[in-house]
Amino acid sequence: MTPTVRLIVSTALATALPMTALADTLRIAIPADPGYLDPAYAGSSSEWILIDNLYPRLAKYVAGDEWTVELEAAKSVDLSDPANIAFELKSGIMWSGGYGELTAEDVEYSYERHANPDLESALAPEYALLTDVEVTGKYTGIIHLAKPSPSFWSATMTYGTGAIVSKAAAEASGGYFEATPVATTGPYRFRSFEPGQSMVLEKDPDWTGAPGAFDEIKLIAIPDDNAARVAFEAGEVDYVSGVSALEFDNWSASPPRGGQVALKQSIDPLWLGISETHPALSDIRVRHAIQKAIDIPTILQATSNGHAKQAPGIVAPGLPGYREGKLIERDVEGAKALIAEAGAEGTVIRLDYVNTANRAAIAQIMQANLAEIGLTVELNGQDEGTFWAVDEERAKDLQLHVKSWFGNPDGLYTLQCFISDQVGVWNWEGLADPDYDALVEKARETVDEGGRAAIYVQLQDMLEDSGDFLFLTHEPLTVLWRDGIVPGSLPDGRPVFGAFAKTVN
Repeated sequence: MTPTVRLIVSTALATALPMTALADTLRIAIPADPGYLDPAYAGSSSEWILIDNLYPRLAKYVAGDEWTVELEAAKSVDLSDPANIAFELKSGIMWSGGYGELTAEDVEYSYERHANPDLESALAPEYALLTDVEVTGKYTGIIHLAKPSPSFWSATMTYGTGAIVSKAAAEASGGYFEATPVATTGPYRFRSFEPGQSMVLEKDPDWTGAPGAFDEIKLIAIPDDNAARVAFEAGEVDYVSGVSALEFDNWSASPPRGGQVALKQSIDPLWLGISETHPALSDIRVRHAIQKAIDIPTILQATSNGHAKQAPGIVAPGLPGYREGKLIERDVEGAKALIAEAGAEGTVIRLDYVNTANRAAIAQIMQANLAEIGLTVELNGQDEGTFWAVDEERAKDLQLHVKSWFGNPDGLYTLQCFISDQVGVWNWEGLADPDYDALVEKARETVDEGGRAAIYVQLQDMLEDSGDFLFLTHEPLTVLWRDGIVPGSLPDGRPVFGAFAKTVN
C-alpha cells in the first residue's frame, strides 16, 4: 500500500488527551546520548529524534499511521510556485531561554546558514538550490530557489533538516549548538543533561499550542535491545522504539509485564557500504564480489525472524522511486571468480557497525560469507556516538560499514547524500561520479512526480552498479510501551513527544 503524504492545516491530534491521574514523567529510551543538537552537524538517530521534537519547522510530519504533513510554525505556505515559496508564520510562538518570538528572520537565518561555506554544514547539498529567504514582514517571507524544486518541500523543509533555529540564540552561541540546546519551542523545552544518565525535558510554559500530557520527559540512552527490555521490566523506561523485529515474536509470546508490543514498518534503508576510496576496495571487481557473496536472506531471517524483506534499493516499498524487483541474488562461485581475477585472495578488510545484538549478528554472517570467497573480515563494533563521528582522518580509513539512516517519504532526501561533494561527510562509500551528481540535480528540478520517481530508480541503479552499496532491507522495528500510555509516534515508531497521552480510565 502506498503511504499517504498529505498537507493538512489542523495541529490538534485526536489521540492527544492530556490526563493528570498517572505519573507525570514519561521515560523514553533513545539509542545514545546526543552529541550535536544543531541540524547542521547532527548525525546519530538520537540527535535527529531530539531535533525533530525540539525545533520547529514551517510544516512537519506528525504522529499517526500515515506519513502526513501538517503546518506547524507556519500559518500558511503557498506552494503554487515551487521556485518562490511564500509563507506566513503564526504569531506568538516564543523561543525558550528568553530569546523572544519566532519571526521570519529566524527562518531566513536557519536556511541561509547551511549555504555558508564557513559553517561546513552537512546539509549543504539539501540547500543547493536556495538563493535566499526574502523577509517581507515580521512573520512573512519568500523562499527563493534557483529553479523550481518540489522536493525542497517534501525532502527538506518538512523534515528534520528543515528545522528552524533561533537566530539570536545561535549568534549568542558562536553560530552553532552542541548537545545542549540553547533555545527551542514546542510542548517541551530542555532542562538538564547528564551524559551517561539522562536528558530531561520539561513543559514549556510559554508554548501556546496543545500542551504535552506529561510534566517532564526523561530521555535515557540504552543502545542494546536486551538492555532495553531489562530496563523496561525494571520500571526504568516507559517507551522503547527501534528494537529489532526479532524481538517482536519473543515479546508478543511473552510480553514484558505491564507492557504492550507492536511491530512498525520503517522506511529507513539498511545497507552495507563498501568504501571504494580504501585501497583494499578500490578494485570494482572486489566490490562486486562482496555484493555477490553476502547471504541476505539468511541475514534477514536471523535478525527479523522473517519479518524483514530484502530491499532492492534505498527507497522503501510504496514510495515514488521504489526499485521494483531488482534483487541481488547470492552467487558464491561468481564472487570467487571475481576475487581471483582481481588477485585479492587473502585481503584483510574491516567491518564497522554499531555494537548492538542485531548489527553484530549481521556482521558475523557477513564475516562468514566473505571468508568463503577468500576475504578476511575484522569486526569492529562501536558505540553509536563513535560510529557516526566521521572526521577527515577516519573517512580515509572507512572500509565496510553496516548502517541505517532515517528514511524520508521523498527518496531524494537520502539519494542526494552520495554526490561527490559529500565524500567523507555523508558519502562514506566514496562515490564520485559526475553523472550521478548531474542526475541528482535533475531530480531536484523535476516538477513531475513520475519523472522524479524514474530518476530515483536510475540513481539507485548507479549506486548498485558502482559496487559501493549492497541494499539489505527497510527494517521493521519493535515498539514497546507501558500500560497507561497512548504512544505518540510517526508511522515507523519514532517518538513525537508532544503526541504522547495517558489512557482514559
